[in-house]
Amino acid sequence: MASSTVQADLATLFPTIVRRSAGTAAGESFLAYALDQHALVSVTDAEEKILYVNDRFAEISGYNREELIGQTHRLLRSDEHPPELYKELWSTISGGQTWTGEVKQVKKSGETYWVKATIVPFFSPSGQPEKYLSIHTDITEVKSAEANLQRQMSFDHIKDEIYLFWPDTFQVFYTNRSARIRLRALGQAATDLTPCDLIEGFSRRDIVERVEKLLSGGKKWLTFEAEQRRPDGRRTPAEVTIQLIRPRHENPRFLAHVRDISQRKQAELAKQQFVANLSHELRTPLTAIKGAFGLINTGPEAGAGGKAGRLADMGLKNTARLEYLVENLLDMERIATGRMSSKLTRVNLDKVIEEAIAEIADYKPEKGVEILYKPSTTPICVKGDALGLSKVFSILLSNAVRFSEPGGGVDVRVKRDGARVAVSVIDRGVGIPKHSLQNIFLPFTQADQSDTRKSDGAGLGLAIARSIVEEHGGAIEVQSVEGQGAVFSFYLLPCV
Repeated sequence: MASSTVQADLATLFPTIVRRSAGTAAGESFLAYALDQHALVSVTDAEEKILYVNDRFAEISGYNREELIGQTHRLLRSDEHPPELYKELWSTISGGQTWTGEVKQVKKSGETYWVKATIVPFFSPSGQPEKYLSIHTDITEVKSAEANLQRQMSFDHIKDEIYLFWPDTFQVFYTNRSARIRLRALGQAATDLTPCDLIEGFSRRDIVERVEKLLSGGKKWLTFEAEQRRPDGRRTPAEVTIQLIRPRHENPRFLAHVRDISQRKQAELAKQQFVANLSHELRTPLTAIKGAFGLINTGPEAGAGGKAGRLADMGLKNTARLEYLVENLLDMERIATGRMSSKLTRVNLDKVIEEAIAEIADYKPEKGVEILYKPSTTPICVKGDALGLSKVFSILLSNAVRFSEPGGGVDVRVKRDGARVAVSVIDRGVGIPKHSLQNIFLPFTQADQSDTRKSDGAGLGLAIARSIVEEHGGAIEVQSVEGQGAVFSFYLLPCV
């Protein structure tokens, strides 16, 4: 459609504006120019085919005129609106009425944008609509601002503190209601703040190091613990979660979620104290019970294979299990309170392994599981804590025997791996289900947590083993296929 025809159509549509202009031709030209500068203008025929688009329409949509002429506006539709909206739109304009509404559309690039649309029908001499003039105003920024405002208003209903800050300057530009209340109580303004002002003991460099993986895409969020200053001067523990959000058509920004965890920390401390007190209280009666069973077992009434002797053996066996559980509970309490420390000295690793195998020899003898270890010709020396490493091997070997099939075997392998010493404990037992692998080193966690599980234990051993290995500067990992056994591996540093 020629530009002069479009201008004539516009003049027909807006006769009042044209008449107020200085001359009809000048008015038509002025009106077309004004619309071109501000609005997205298109004209379609009665079959909805596009006859004309102005420069701004083509620019915003990303299509050139040749790609749009002959197409329909369906080319630009998004999935935002139900089909009923477009049916109602077409019913309105084909009936000779003007339709106005807000529509989300899709550019050629796939990006979306919002327009406020007014569609006006043009009538033929017979009184039937033959053309439709669409005037769209780009309201993408307005809709984005509305969505942003709505999002921020929803943050005010969150009990925890929410902060938004820019990745380049770290300047906080939004605080929710909970954050504003605390800041006012501290006499701080919500402006000119950075995350360093919100949490104690963190420099800008500390924050930068933490958010680098968010900026690079290596992580979706990060969580760490810090301290907050309260209005009464106290410093309380807080859990800080930061994530990078990228709203469409807006600059990326960080969202920091700060939660007061004072009550959680108090509950954790109370639990640790309870476990420690209970473990210490259990030790005394267990020692007495163990001594009593020992006396019975060595007394004349026990006899060779007598009933008293069998009961005493059962009592001693179960007392040993309880002692092991109590010792594990105490180890977990030491780990939680930071008192589980390893004194690293020169340790003969072969000797530690052989002693651990000897100690485990009487564990579940009815299963007939053989533990194999072939020391190297040259003794392997590592930097370690002999008692701690002994406990690690005791845990791994007892687990391997427990989950092995009767008559099975367990291999212990040690080899030098560059600047490290690689250690593996391999069994061919029931294995670990895939869904349990990620949590297998957590306290009180077992692969089989059903009421009918066949193995004993409280699920503390692997958590303790991991802590001891980490104290040695290493890391423990597991590889397993259910039904095919498991391999627990870790590294130690050799002696210099």
